[in-house]
Amino acid sequence: MSHNTFGHLFRVTTWGESHGPALGCVVDG
Repeated sequence: MSHNTFGHLFRVTTWGESHGPALGCVVDG
């Protein structure tokens, strides 16, 4: 589970680089 969370967070962070405001929404959701 921890690995899945870390992988998801890393992916969201990478995607968030181009979508700054959207990053907060994705992480919160």
